[in-house]
Amino acid sequence: MTAPHSADQPLDDLDQAILDQLAAILTRLDPPPADLDDRARLVLALDDVDREVARLREEQLVGAVRGTERTRTLTFDAESRTVMITVVDRPDGLVRIDGWLAPGAAVRVELRHPAPDPSQTVESDASGRFVLDGVPHGLAQLVVHPARGVHAPQVVTPALAL
Repeated sequence: MTAPHSADQPLDDLDQAILDQLAAILTRLDPPPADLDDRARLVLALDDVDREVARLREEQLVGAVRGTERTRTLTFDAESRTVMITVVDRPDGLVRIDGWLAPGAAVRVELRHPAPDPSQTVESDASGRFVLDGVPHGLAQLVVHPARGVHAPQVVTPALAL
């Protein structure tokens, strides 16, 4: 008769085989998202610790506005700022993002994509309105930079699928 395993003994080959089978079953039943690697890279690429992460408060699918174009409105809340964007699918396969910041301010708004794709940057107007047009579909993240000379954290949205 074999003595029972205790929790402080190292794993043996049978233990590892059981864990491997469980991992295979779980991966088949509940696979990780296809874009998990890209999402992790976006988060890990944030090198500045002075950031506020905004949470998605609301997402609405508005539907077809013109022809077959799809429109979504997303609202993100952070302690210092609210970011609302409308994402419109264009007929050419790209998207247009119309955004508004509250409180309004003329600041730099960056749309980050997973590496190696370059970021796109625009300036919002004094009321906080900005537009990013001709944006490719895929994973992206908005970073709202503070106004020059103002000590405030950047506001970062979670990764979003465009």
